[in-house]
Amino acid sequence: MKLKLQTNNTEALKTALSLISSLRKYILLRFTPEILYVISVNGQSITQEPQVWCKLQMRSIFNQIEIQSLRDNTISLEISVELFLQTLRNFDKANSESLSIRLQRKESSGAQSTNSTNSRTASLALYYSNVNIHSNAINHTFRIPVKILKNTQDLLLLKEPELHDIDLIMKLPSEFVSTYKRLDKFKKSSNNDTILIKASRRRGGFLGFVMEEEGKYRVTISWNEKLEVLKPVHNNLDDARGEILQPITEVDKDNIDEDDDSEDKEIIVRLRDWQSASKIVATCKTVILLLTAKECVLHCLLQDSDEVEIIYYISGIRIRSSID
Repeated sequence: MKLKLQTNNTEALKTALSLISSLRKYILLRFTPEILYVISVNGQSITQEPQVWCKLQMRSIFNQIEIQSLRDNTISLEISVELFLQTLRNFDKANSESLSIRLQRKESSGAQSTNSTNSRTASLALYYSNVNIHSNAINHTFRIPVKILKNTQDLLLLKEPELHDIDLIMKLPSEFVSTYKRLDKFKKSSNNDTILIKASRRRGGFLGFVMEEEGKYRVTISWNEKLEVLKPVHNNLDDARGEILQPITEVDKDNIDEDDDSEDKEIIVRLRDWQSASKIVATCKTVILLLTAKECVLHCLLQDSDEVEIIYYISGIRIRSSID
């Protein structure tokens, strides 16, 4: 197993990490020759908590790539997101020309983390050099303990959620992030921990968020400007992703029945899960919302290309009624 990389620009990787760093202490890194996957998932409750899948084109980040493994030249690691992110920030501050990254099978003494356990028998070593004010070269080495994912249970965490029967797709305007601020402001003055997301193709397109507490209040925060809400013709994930990254062609744009309630879709999610995506939505240039009967997904592009994708999966929850 061998992993050797070199880069002179870590901005895209650093941004992706910073957008998901507050969700969990550890992330999964999956290195392939074409794509680096940065995954945030709770292994104890995979289907109950949000997942984030960042996909970065390797050639857009690294100018030298060498990956060798018996698993189709794919290497998967668990690593502290904060230690990894802080090392990238240190590299940027040093004004170094290049950063080298290598996987070392045995963790060296003096590693940065106090979280090292028997399962962390390797380290991700990051090297760079800079010149000080006396024109002397200073070499820097940071070794971050990692767990190499190899067994079946670990590899289950690397299975991206599959979406079936996508009901609606809508591109959110850049100003949409203001709704997060309104929801956050209201959350501070209420005890509500869930939110009802309502979307419709009727009435020129509608997207609203409903918070209520029985017998006390019901508040709806909605996007008042026109939204283009689309319905996929072929309801599967591959089609949906294609629609996001390419001109939307396989959708029903015109056949909207203003009297048909089936054009309206609803899903209940945890308010904190929805609010945790606010930084991602505020930072990314393109944001697409997909709704199914069981989940909602924010599929985002960091820039105006597919070099960095960030996909945020939120599971819907079922509220038990008094007769359940």
